[in-house]
Amino acid sequence: MKVHLASKVAMSLFVAGSMLVAAPAVAQSSGVNPPPKYIYLSNIEIKPNMRGPFIQSESREVQAERAANAPIHYFGMTNITGSPRALFFAGFDSFADMQKQHEQSMSDQKLQDSLTAEDATEAPTLSQTYGSIYKYRDDLSLNAAVDISQERFFDITLFHVRYGHYQDWVHLVKLYAKAYTPIANARWAMFEKLYGEDSDRTFILVTPIKSLAEEDQAMIDGDNLPKTVGEDQMQLMRELGSETVESSESDLFAFVPQISYVPDSWIAASPDFWGKK
Repeated sequence: MKVHLASKVAMSLFVAGSMLVAAPAVAQSSGVNPPPKYIYLSNIEIKPNMRGPFIQSESREVQAERAANAPIHYFGMTNITGSPRALFFAGFDSFADMQKQHEQSMSDQKLQDSLTAEDATEAPTLSQTYGSIYKYRDDLSLNAAVDISQERFFDITLFHVRYGHYQDWVHLVKLYAKAYTPIANARWAMFEKLYGEDSDRTFILVTPIKSLAEEDQAMIDGDNLPKTVGEDQMQLMRELGSETVESSESDLFAFVPQISYVPDSWIAASPDFWGKK
């Protein structure tokens, strides 16, 4: 697995007023949980036409980790929109916890030998790999507790905030959270990048989705937002978004159980999905 510690919607949730409807908890026990305090996100660029061999290799890594009862659980997904890539999410409640689990995994020499051999097999399928650490921002999220084991897709919007506009961004997100509060099922989780490229101004807004039919309702709710807050307030929020957000991109990703090393409780909760080989 690539956690080695060494849009479909309008361009932006806040500039264009689109709607996100759920929030992630990363590789925790099944049931409704808030997101962990930190996530380690691995972003893997896959070469064209190499998705199949990549998934096969990652599946063998998952089997090795499950056989070794490895401590770091994670889930993986591949893109529906955007360039060919896979994302892996692993959650931690502290950096000390992250280090402890990493060292425990590294101490299993048999497992590490298996992963190293599989990485060499997988290398020809990859273009680039990136690792980042994000912090969950509860103050910028809305109703961010969900049973992630029951979700099947992620809608992820990546934001780059203009230099010097950090506090404007915080204010903007809180305005949108207030505007969406009355809307049924409105929820999202915001994460701020702590380590990695552009870590001083990058945020991701993540929405787990059970069925893509939910996106149809999200589009309707987004279109109706001006009726909720009023046209004048909506225009002020759009203008603040244009001043605050330098760029953004939204993409859809699908969970892939074969490349996910999830807790046993997830498999028990949805064996037809998470139990796929």
